This record gives sequence, structure tokens and C-alpha cells, in this order.
Amino acid sequence: MSTETKTLVTGGDGVGSPAVREAAEILAGGGLVAFPTETVYGIGANAADPGAMERLRTLKDRPADKPFSVHIADPDGLEGLVNPVPVVARKLMDRFWPGPMTIVFGRADDAVGVRLPDHEIARAFIRACGVPVVAPSANLAGQIPATTAAEVAAALDGRIDAILDGGPAPGGEPSSVVRVWRTGWELLREGAVLEDEIDRAMRCVLVFICTGNSCRSPIAAALCREALAKRFRVEENDLEPLGYEVVSAGTATAGGGRASESAMAAARDAGLDVSGHRSQRLTRETLEAADRVYAMNEHHAESARGLCPEAADRIELLDPAGGVIEDPIGLPVEQFRKIVRRMRQCVQSRVDEL
Repeated sequence: MSTETKTLVTGGDGVGSPAVREAAEILAGGGLVAFPTETVYGIGANAADPGAMERLRTLKDRPADKPFSVHIADPDGLEGLVNPVPVVARKLMDRFWPGPMTIVFGRADDAVGVRLPDHEIARAFIRACGVPVVAPSANLAGQIPATTAAEVAAALDGRIDAILDGGPAPGGEPSSVVRVWRTGWELLREGAVLEDEIDRAMRCVLVFICTGNSCRSPIAAALCREALAKRFRVEENDLEPLGYEVVSAGTATAGGGRASESAMAAARDAGLDVSGHRSQRLTRETLEAADRVYAMNEHHAESARGLCPEAADRIELLDPAGGVIEDPIGLPVEQFRKIVRRMRQCVQSRVDEL
């Protein structure tokens, strides 16, 4: 490749610019191309081209045991890079992609970092390349990353093959880097996305409510834990590291009571154990923290909405069809068992929605 750096300006054509296609051809052919993202400019290279990767490592003074992150244009770009995609990662992707977050899959030597930038020209360029694209920041080691094509040229003219000028990059903090595995995550670098934001996004609090929190809601919560564990193929004890918290509460209870004897018996028949349950009163704080609140009937739902109007759009009936889950107090055991079977169907439907 020529040592002269060519500047290709997207202009008003944006993602459809001939400059994007020309830059993509240069990268696919083994060249190094700087392009804008929502944070800074990056230096793109064809990850499948050993020569391009060697040039990039030399330019960035990057040792062979420190890999570059792959940039993709859409979530489908993970295919062939990561299999399977952990549920932890899917939660991060749903919340923060496209955006300034690099997700590192795995904890071994073959771990791979992936980023989906929130920049239309960047995604159009990556898509047009048709090859796996890695892209560290556009700067020499120890220098400040460039946020404009002019800054890229000042730092790297003659060292890279082309600059795709898509206008100024917003700059600011670099992408946050999060490592994920099957049942957990850790923040490797805090950047544009703060740790508190990630922690909140990874939490999913599901609340089941009835009147006394002694039969229907604790059984529904137990059914939910069972369904989530089966869905993610983990033990129930692994749900908390995945970010899932399942609780139950009552709209009219003093708290501290055990599940009723009939509830414990019906739960045992369903393969559940609620013997350790202790009732708690529904509070505003519980509703504020909840992602979803499932009520047995409309009276419970209205009580919850009155307690925390801000959570109203997160409060709904457990039955997706809008039916009432009958109060089993005083009913024959067989009727209680039927109610539990119905709750299992409703809970499964709600878990499938998550």
C-alpha cells in the first residue's frame, strides 16, 4: 500500500457516500483506515489479514498478547465470533448497543472484545468492508485519541492509508469495557458508560403481589425462579449473579408470617419449596426498584399503583389474558393445586416476555 494518506470526505451523502465504499475497499485490501465513531476516530484494519494486523500492532505498539476489539455494524455480526452469546451479554447489548461499550466474551486466552458503535457512518463503513474490522483509537501510544480527520492526519499522516472524514467525533470518555461469561460480568474499564448504569441495567427485579403474601405470591415467585433457571440453564442460586431478583409481597400483611400450610403442601406437590418464606408488606421502595410487578387481581394492582403512581406502567396482572388468580384460602386442596397449575402457565408466559 502507498505511504501517502488519502482523505475521503463523506460530505452530504453520509452513509451512502462513495467515500465510504472507497474506504471500505482500501481496508478490505489490507489497508489501515481511520474512521469516526461516537467517541473518537479509530484505526480500522482487516482482522483476517496478517499483514494489516502486523502494521496495526507496530503502529499502536501493541504486543501480540493484547488483542484488538472487533467492531461490528449490527448484533448479527456476532455470528461466527461468539457462540453461544451469554444471557448476561444480551442484557448489556439490549441496553447499551449501539453505543460506547466494548463487551469482552470469555475469560481465557481466546477471549474476544466486540463493539457496536453508535455512529451511522461507522456502521455503514464496517458493513461495506465485508471483513472483520478491528479498530483501536486513532493515535500513537501515549497520545490523545483524535476526534477530527485533521487531528488524525496530524498524528498519522503517512502511517495509515486513508482517513474517512465523517466530521468531528463527539469525543469525551472512551468506551467502557465489560467482560462477560455465562453467569457473571466484571467492569474492566469504566468509560462513557458508568459502573452504576451497568449495574442498574443488569438488575431485573420481578415482584409478585397478593393480599397476605402467604400463598399465591410466594408460590408465583418460586415458579418464576424455577422458570428463569430453566430458561438460562443455570441453578436457581445463579440467578442473582445474572442480575435477577424475584420477590413477593402482600398489600395487607404485617409481615414476618410463614406460608400457609396449604400453600406449602400445594407447592410441594408442584416440586417447589416455600417453607422458608416469610411474608413482607408491599412498600413504595419495593415498587420503585421493580422492573415488573405482577398482581393476582385488579384490586392488588390498584393498591400498588396508589402506593407508587410512578410505577403504574410496570404493574399488571399475572395472567396475561387479564384473568383473576383466585384466592385459594378455604378451598379444597385439589382446587389449590389447579390454581398452582394455572399460575405456572401464567408465570411461564411472563418469563417468556422478558
